[in-house]
Amino acid sequence: MKQVLKYSLFSLIMGLLLSVTSCSDKDWSENYDINWPVPQITSLSKSGAVAIGSQLVIKGANFADATVSINGAECTVVSVSADESELTVTLPRIFEEGPVEVFNVYKRGNASIEILSPVYPEVTVRKVNDIPVGLSFAIEGENVDVLSNVFINNENVPIITRTPTKILVNAADVKLHVGQLVTVSFKSLSPNVVPAVPNVNVIYPFIEYQEVIIWDFEDGMHLYAGEGTATVESGASNVPGNTDKYFKLRAPGYGWDKETGKMDGIVIPDITTMVNPYITFAVRTPVGSAGYFQLADQQGNWRHFDYGFKTEGEWMIISQPLNAKWEGGTFDARKFKPQLSFKAGNAGTSQDIDIAYVKITEGEYDGVLKPGDPIGSSDIPARISLMDFENVLNHPDQVNAGVVIGSVDNQMRPSADPIKAFNGSHFYSFGDNGSLSAWGGYWSNTISIDTKDINLKMFPDPYLSFALNSGIGKGKQYVIVRVFQYDGQLEMIKKFFPDSNGLWSTQQFSLFNEDLENWSKDETDIGKHYKSLKRLNKDVAIDRIEVIVAKHDLNQVVVSMDEFTITNGPRY
Repeated sequence: MKQVLKYSLFSLIMGLLLSVTSCSDKDWSENYDINWPVPQITSLSKSGAVAIGSQLVIKGANFADATVSINGAECTVVSVSADESELTVTLPRIFEEGPVEVFNVYKRGNASIEILSPVYPEVTVRKVNDIPVGLSFAIEGENVDVLSNVFINNENVPIITRTPTKILVNAADVKLHVGQLVTVSFKSLSPNVVPAVPNVNVIYPFIEYQEVIIWDFEDGMHLYAGEGTATVESGASNVPGNTDKYFKLRAPGYGWDKETGKMDGIVIPDITTMVNPYITFAVRTPVGSAGYFQLADQQGNWRHFDYGFKTEGEWMIISQPLNAKWEGGTFDARKFKPQLSFKAGNAGTSQDIDIAYVKITEGEYDGVLKPGDPIGSSDIPARISLMDFENVLNHPDQVNAGVVIGSVDNQMRPSADPIKAFNGSHFYSFGDNGSLSAWGGYWSNTISIDTKDINLKMFPDPYLSFALNSGIGKGKQYVIVRVFQYDGQLEMIKKFFPDSNGLWSTQQFSLFNEDLENWSKDETDIGKHYKSLKRLNKDVAIDRIEVIVAKHDLNQVVVSMDEFTITNGPRY
């Protein structure tokens, strides 16, 4: 008898352990005796190769509240028939080949026998916007959402948001500097190769003021659920922000013991274009009361704003960085679905509080950040353009020995060797009139610009950058850049020998932080002094920058030039 009892208890304990173990290994609905409905798939309106984003009709049974996916990529449910036997969905824009899977709320599911393979359209990139340092930039075109990767100078950068006509790309982790030119290239799921976009400008990030409203109560509605009396009242016109309506709660407070109530947001605020998001709200408590709430993200994270507002009947605006001071875990602004949890904290036994609005603003709400304010100094330009040849009237033909040897665009290049501008629409070209001997130059046909009024002290290390393009099969060319200081008495030069065979090649040098070749005259004592220098003086204005085209040995002269620019640091 004792042995039977002992055995029965042992069996009972083991049975419970096995039962608990099996529950942990199965979906929750599998451990009930209820016959949960299982979606059935009998046919698909299409199979095999299908266009992304197209509609698909699924026939079967038990499609109520169903979710549909292909290899984890969720489809958008368009409609379900009244008898739950037909389900219409829109296919995702990006998915991997696989069966259609249908699951219901009971975690019961089925997969189709048929396999779907995505057919991607061709991608056309129409525009790559300037890249603000440390921020995101937009790429526009057709079907750009099926770009799988974007690269800045071959460095992969993440895609933040996607639509068929526009994607937003995060450049925050790429080391860039203002004035730089970069190449943006792509990897795509489309059948066509998407050409890279060269010469994308890196700029100072200018902030445009914006705000995203979470709650403002102007429609007279609120989402509070809990104890007390909650209403929407009028008369908050003295709150900055042109607000009239406000939320009014008069309820008991339990300190930290329990929650009086809560107000749940229903959407994730779109702050993808914000640079410096702040959580901003206006609150008021009656005289002698100190109502309070916590802000939560419905992901298990929360934050405090002191421990009781106690404004003595006056409106108070609180504006703090959105990403700071969170507790409970790692806050992710991309998943931020706001919630106000009305715990009284140290506010006592009365949870009395008015709220005019809760929103996310670009920067602190007290006016520290104004619309259009730049990050960085607005006194420093991204670049100083010396010559870009876009205004063709400023760059007439150069005539030597009665023959045109310099002209805007392709006139001086052989008809079999036309090119497009390096950047913009126009460039300048030099040809050969047969008058030059080996290493001789067009000294009477220089291109120059007066730079006396340009303040280069604003740049720690100003670079002169430009692009050259030698003719196909013409071999090395010879281009001299001559820089003058001290009313022309100091004459420094930098030589370039492009051999790009019909392609653009970029050239640059530091104006003040590298040795240059000295061509100063030394007939006088002061001339001899200038002749001994190896570098330009960064504390003295540059008088003039001049470009001379010469003949490299006996090679025929065919060379084009574009975009002479000064930037802080190298441009390319």
